[in-house]
Amino acid sequence: MWYATLSSSLLALVDLRMEEQVMDNERKVTTSAQAAGKTPKVEAVLFVDQILSCFSVDTPALSGAEIARMLHIPKARIHRFLISMEQVGYVQRVAGAERYALGMRLYALGMLAVNGANYLERISTRAQELSERYGYTAVVGVLADNEFVAVRTFMPARSLGLAIHTGFRSPAYATAQGRVSLAFLPAEKLRSYFQTTELRSLTPETLTDPQALQNELAIIRQQRFAIAHNQTALGATAIAAPIFDIQGQVMATLSLVWFTAELTSRAEELGILLRGIGLEISTELGFRIPTAWRSEEQSSTIID
Repeated sequence: MWYATLSSSLLALVDLRMEEQVMDNERKVTTSAQAAGKTPKVEAVLFVDQILSCFSVDTPALSGAEIARMLHIPKARIHRFLISMEQVGYVQRVAGAERYALGMRLYALGMLAVNGANYLERISTRAQELSERYGYTAVVGVLADNEFVAVRTFMPARSLGLAIHTGFRSPAYATAQGRVSLAFLPAEKLRSYFQTTELRSLTPETLTDPQALQNELAIIRQQRFAIAHNQTALGATAIAAPIFDIQGQVMATLSLVWFTAELTSRAEELGILLRGIGLEISTELGFRIPTAWRSEEQSSTIID
């Protein structure tokens, strides 16, 4: 039954449970609002989650009174929330009864979550193919807390290699992967990034001048791939391209990493290759490639 899927993946989409300490802090901050008879926004989200969590495979339909007893909350408050949740499709009334079941809106959102969860496997498959074909380390990464984070890495079968371990983190401005993500951030978020981020040198060649970085990001936006020589470690080069989601935001990066001496001569052609693969994966995930970009890709050649 699809309720089982909801219990494991659909509810995960709206599961915003916080750690107990965080919840306690939020309650302290919102005491005045509660005293005024209002439900603070964060508390409201948590409360919706509590209501949704009452539903299960064994109890697919519940009345407001039953939910109130389970949560030890006044029935009137439960009723107000159920009305709002019904309006947005999170719950639906069971025909001929004063009971509610999970709504199809959750099912639709859950399918998006399930499809989105597959993106990492799709990108990883292509990354492994690239590593095996070209003999370089391939990395799948994301932007998290203003840092580049490697979530999947693939090493070539060579006696001597350049290893990037899963979980590797580095300041976004100092990596090709991070710069790709930064380049496509909304202007306001990018300004905030530069205002709050200390640009430190990781090597003598790390680019730390704000204006020079802004210029570099403008180039990356235009060519849609990034090349970073000796930025986080001397002797290492990374080439990265973005993976876009259905809304046109960079959801991940695909990159090749190897010794600078070997990658420098073919960095641009590898960048074009990664760009094309990144766009292929992006379209599989629902991204619509702008017409101007399509013409550029059609004129690109695949390298061996």
